[in-house]
Amino acid sequence: MTNQTSSPNIGKGINGIPAEKFLTVATAAAALGVHTWALRRAIKNGAIPAYTPFNSRILVRLSEVVAAIDASKTGSAR
Repeated sequence: MTNQTSSPNIGKGINGIPAEKFLTVATAAAALGVHTWALRRAIKNGAIPAYTPFNSRILVRLSEVVAAIDASKTGSAR
């Protein structure tokens, strides 16, 4: 029996390549500690990629949201 640790946000994937799961806007906002309206505004402005694969529910990938936040940081950390 092997002990594997994996992120709870990573799915099985294809051909052994892990696939990141999609999250609802509310779930992603809660995970990041931001308001849902702020995340929805960033999606509407095109700053964060969003997906609607099967219906009108907007889904995001947490890694893409974090990358967009990191890219938008200004100034230097002191």
